[in-house]
Formats: sequence, structure tokens, C-alpha cells
Amino acid sequence: MATFDEPLEAFKVIEPRHRQLVWDTLNELIRRSNVDAKKNRATVAQFNKASENLDTASARLRRWKAFGTFLTVLFWVLTIFAIVGIVTIMQDEEFEAPLDLLLGIGCGVALAITLKFLLVKPKILSYTKTISALEQLRHELLKQAWEEMRSLNLLFTWDTVTDLLRKALPELHFDKNFRHTQFEDLVASLQLKKQVTSHISVLNLQTGHLRGNPFALVKGRTLEWGQKTYTGSITVSVRKTRINADGKRESYTAFETLYAEVTRPIPEFPTKSFLLFGSDAAPNLYFTRSPSKHSGKADTFFNRWAKRRTTKKLEAFSRNLDDEYGFTMMANREFETLFHATDRTDEREFRLLFTPYAQQQMVKLLNDTKVGFGDNFHMIKDARATLLFPEHLEDVDQSLNPVDFWNYDLEALKRHFVTFNTNYFKALYFALAPLMTIPLYCQQSARAEKANAVQKFETSAWENELIANAYGEEHFAHPHSATPNLIKTVTTRHGDATIFKATAHGFSENLRVEHVPVYDSNGRCHHVPVEWIEYRPVKQTHQVVVIPDHTINPNGPRSHAEALALLHENGYSVDQCHSIRATYVALI
Repeated sequence: MATFDEPLEAFKVIEPRHRQLVWDTLNELIRRSNVDAKKNRATVAQFNKASENLDTASARLRRWKAFGTFLTVLFWVLTIFAIVGIVTIMQDEEFEAPLDLLLGIGCGVALAITLKFLLVKPKILSYTKTISALEQLRHELLKQAWEEMRSLNLLFTWDTVTDLLRKALPELHFDKNFRHTQFEDLVASLQLKKQVTSHISVLNLQTGHLRGNPFALVKGRTLEWGQKTYTGSITVSVRKTRINADGKRESYTAFETLYAEVTRPIPEFPTKSFLLFGSDAAPNLYFTRSPSKHSGKADTFFNRWAKRRTTKKLEAFSRNLDDEYGFTMMANREFETLFHATDRTDEREFRLLFTPYAQQQMVKLLNDTKVGFGDNFHMIKDARATLLFPEHLEDVDQSLNPVDFWNYDLEALKRHFVTFNTNYFKALYFALAPLMTIPLYCQQSARAEKANAVQKFETSAWENELIANAYGEEHFAHPHSATPNLIKTVTTRHGDATIFKATAHGFSENLRVEHVPVYDSNGRCHHVPVEWIEYRPVKQTHQVVVIPDHTINPNGPRSHAEALALLHENGYSVDQCHSIRATYVALI
């Protein structure tokens, strides 16, 4: 039986179990919803047939309209030819018009008119009516299909995916929401660097703990400065000389195009996904590692030769006692070559984490090319915090919004639900896999009791950023902002309702012109204008109120009307609110 600290072997056992849980849960939801699968299948089939007939009718209508346009053009061309011929005959009595040609033109005009009004126009009217009827039928069938699936769609919750993960991986616990106290504890106890929390605006967030050790799966928008090159040009005249046909030198005027460019900074807002893991193990250790070019390579001569070269360099680096690094190479040369954490600051604590058994499991994980994603992660160990940046997380939808499972087609819903859950499980599992190889990380933590304790609803800074971003940055952006925005929040009050200030940081675009000196072929200096964009920071702040939906109605269905009523009762004058992550949100 594979153990949890053997991630590759354990996945082969846990993945089928999770897949079966997905199917069992889906079937149970279908049973509870009382959806008539046979009826829905028939409705969807009728809808698809109506859609197919609509596409066919639309295509035929387009062809008949094109034919009608052709006949109209033909009519006017022939009419113009006929008019020109008649005018010519009337003005020039000696002109002998070819009667066959005029007769043919007249027949063509008559045929165009006849086809246009007796064939094309009725066809267009007929297909227009058919399309209108099919659109109405399609709309009614789609409405009926959605109504048939309504009871099932409403059974999906924000916890549907995480409940399946928890059942498949009992070692994992997922939070309902990331509370303020948890966030503050995480920042303080893990001694998070300021850039981890201040230079990212959270778009998706999933938190919990692994045997009491807290983790946060984060997808956020960051601000980075890139460079953009702008170009400009002018055309100038220059005097040149040449030898003419008589062998004499003469001067003439030529034109040259002069080009110039300037490079200026431009703000970029890439999204990054990372896994933050907290553990009291090795609290004084720092190291970084990046994916190795040697991981997962076939056992060929050239690959072995390249790996040996890297190993030799590490051995030489380890023997050098004159530098400031304390790197001492361990016996497992393949681990050192693939993991390549040469900047580690504490050899004793590094060895506490990476025992010989942990090294073996890590090597297997890095060389894997069939089960998981292989060596695709960056890793930073900084005191009590460990940051992992798995590349495969960038392509995963981490919102877990239950609306994403909604569908009018039961069979399509089944396919999407199973595919999404299995893919998400694999993505999360192998994001955690590097941590699983380290036995010290998988031991029960003293934080477990605190992590499991029930606390009152208090959203954290990251949770507030997620809510603000989900609400829509267009509600917060400064009117002059021409770029995406980085939303940061500051909580002002906790309680049954959380109030926070959301500030959107963006940049305005300001056109500038720089005149760059450029010399022509005669050595004269010209100033070429180059237009470029200057980005100036702008920001705007709004207050936001957040109320958990269980505050409104803990037992029954919730509605926006109930949320608005509660907001008004508490003195908040708002016109509308939105449901986000089991909370109701409104600007105040």
C-alpha cells in the first residue's frame, strides 16, 4: 500500500478513488434533484435538431439573398447598357444598333425582374418566416431544458469540489473562507516577506491545512515593469552628386527616410499561481530551486554526459571553501543535480528536510514523465514559509464557482463535472506533491487544533481582494485608468458584516513626443519625432460591505432581495448587491 509520502505511487491509488467519488456524488445529486434524464435527453435532442435546422435555413437564406443581390446588379447593368444604346441611336441616325444584342439585353432585364420577384423574393420571405419560427422554437426548448435542470444546478455549492478532495485526501482540510485571524496568523508566524502580500491582488484563493500545516493556493494579478519600443520617421531631402551620361558630375535632390526609436517602461499585469505552505520545520533555512534541464531525460549518452558535467561542477563548488556559501554536496548526486538548491543557508536543517528517503522520492517526482507533470515547479523555502510555483497551475480554473457546472444538458453537465474535478484533483495533488516527499512536512502539526477551531466570519485581506476582483474591477477603477488594476484592500470593521476599503491602482496613458536627433547621409542633423506613452499611477477607493449568506437565511434559499433588505435594515443605502463565494457584496 502506497503511503502519503510516496506521491507518485499514492496517486495511482487515490486517483481512481477520487474519480469514483466524483461519479457517486454526481449520481447522488441527480437522484436528489429528481431530474428526468430521459425527458431532458429528448428536449436537448429537439433543441439540437432545431439548432441544426436553424443553421441550415440561415445558410440557405444567405444564398438566396446573395442570388437576389446578383440579379439586382445584373438588372441595373443591363438597364444601363440598354439606355446607352437607345440614347446613341437617338443621337446618331447613322448608327446601326445590333438588334440581337438589344433583344438579348431586354430579355436579360425581363428575366432578372421575373426571377427577383417570382422566385427569389418568395424564397427569402419563406426562409425568413421559417427562421423566425425556428428561433422561437429553439428559445422555448432551451428554456424548457434549463427548467428541467434547475433543481440539479442549484445543488452545486462552493464546497462541492473541495468536499470531494477532502474525502479522497483526508489529510487535507479546506476552509469555508479565509478568515482575518488566519491571515494575520499566517503572515506573522510564517514571517512572510512584504512583497508576497503587498505586490499581488488575489483573483482566486483556496486555503486549508495539511495535517495542521496551513496552505494557501493563490492565483493573483501582479505588477511588473516591461519595456516597449516606439518608432517614428520623417522623410528629408538631401543633395547628392552623380556622373551623368556625358561624363560630367551633376548634383540632384534625393529623399531619405530617417527612423528613430525610444524605449520606455510599460506596466504589465501578469497572473501568477503559487502554493504557500507553512511549517515550523527548519525555521532557519532558506533556499531556492528551479526546474532542471536534466529532469525526465532519456538515458542516452549525451544526456548522461550533460548530467555528469553539471554534477562535476557541483562537486567543485562544494569543495571550494573560500566563497561565502556553505554548500556541502550530499551522497545522492542525482538529487543534488536535479534539485540544485546550491544557495541553501543551513546544511543541517536542509538534511533534516531532505532525508535519504525524501531525496529518493523527490528524484522520482522530478524524473516522472507519465503520471504527473514532472519537474515543472520553482520552489522557495524562506524560514517557516515554503512557496511553490507549479507551471501547470497557470492553466487551471481555480475559482470553483458552482455556476460553472450549470448546464441545460444533463449529459454535457456530467462530462464537464467529471473532467473538471479529475483535472483539478490532479493539478492540486501535484502542486502539493513536492511537499509530500518531505516526511517532516507531513507530520501532524500543533496548529491542527487551532486550524480546526470554529471561528466567526471575518474575511481576510486576501479574501477581500478576491471578492473585489470577482465583483469587477470596473466598479473600482479610476476614470482615467487605461490599464488593468491591482486592487488592494484594508478592513475597517468586522462583525456580522465586514466593511473594507478597496483601492484600485492603475495607470493613465499620456501621449508624449520626443525628438530624437538623427543624421542624414550628408551629415546634417534632423530631429525625428517619436510618439510614446507615459504611464502615470492613478487610484480610486470605494467602501465595500460583505455579508455571509448564512446570516440572511441559514436554512433556506437566499435571494438578492433578502440581502438588500438586510443591508437596508443595517443602514446601508445600496441599489444592488452580488453573490460571491457564499457572501453578498455591495458598494456603499
